[in-house]
Amino acid sequence: MDESKIEEILSKYEELRVQKFIDLTTDFGFKRIFRNEEIMIDFLNDLFKAYRKNVKVKSVKYLNTESNGEVKKDKHVVFDLKCEAESGDIFIVEMQKRDQEHFNDRIAYYMDRTVAEQGELGDDLWKFGVNRVYGIFLLDFNDKDNTGTYPIRHCGLYDYTNKRKFSDLQDFWMMSLPSFRKYSSEDCKNDLERWLFIISNSKKMETMPFVDRKPVFRNVKTMAEFAKMSRSERSAYMMEYDAYRTDLAAYDYGMKTSRAEGRAEGRAEGRAEGLAEGELQAKLAVARSLKAAGVDISIIAKSTGLTPDEIAKI
Repeated sequence: MDESKIEEILSKYEELRVQKFIDLTTDFGFKRIFRNEEIMIDFLNDLFKAYRKNVKVKSVKYLNTESNGEVKKDKHVVFDLKCEAESGDIFIVEMQKRDQEHFNDRIAYYMDRTVAEQGELGDDLWKFGVNRVYGIFLLDFNDKDNTGTYPIRHCGLYDYTNKRKFSDLQDFWMMSLPSFRKYSSEDCKNDLERWLFIISNSKKMETMPFVDRKPVFRNVKTMAEFAKMSRSERSAYMMEYDAYRTDLAAYDYGMKTSRAEGRAEGRAEGRAEGLAEGELQAKLAVARSLKAAGVDISIIAKSTGLTPDEIAKI
């Protein structure tokens, strides 16, 4: 992208310049931090320490998060990373920006699919030597299924008859970030809660807490500082941040429309039409921003699902 386009984007989103640190709940911020191997390892080990699990991660390699036949939707709302430890254990770390219908079922599907993908066909039977799968789901909304007061829900495979864990093959955590926006830094009881406090509150922080506690938090501070990013990185962050806000506004529009239509006869049809209109408006808004920034039409089409003809008419 040329300098004139970068300057245009930087000036357009002037209000984001007041942020000392980037928003780590965005796709850009989340992946900027957690694609760093040192940071990912420290975060995972702090999780296991908080839950007294005898697991120690020493190294990770990042895996492809796309599966054959899978269509990625809501790319500004759901984004994830997958990595594998030296032990073979697999970790799914996902940021979910808004609640959705059947969310728990989708998590179960992700976990089960990651187990099933490890299967190998032998001469006669399927070989069942599979590694453990851990899921860390960061929810940027209140977890309505968490009936307790603690903001993290720990789930797994359970034996109801004997009232004990059935298997260690799957463990996953649902972490509600809005709960940590009510915390002060002094409320955090362990390093896992300190991580979640930073992730939840980064965009409004004036100073990064906990940097004297251990070196990895100083690393996060450096990587999250808005002023220390290159001009092109700041431009990319601003565009992605705006795309998410546009997508969220369009989603809200779709939900309002669907509710209005749902009061009339044909409730299901009205809801579907409203959501479809909201999704279309989100795609058009993102495409409009990318086109104005000089992004190639083929890339816009791939990112939004719109056709080149539809993009040309914007």
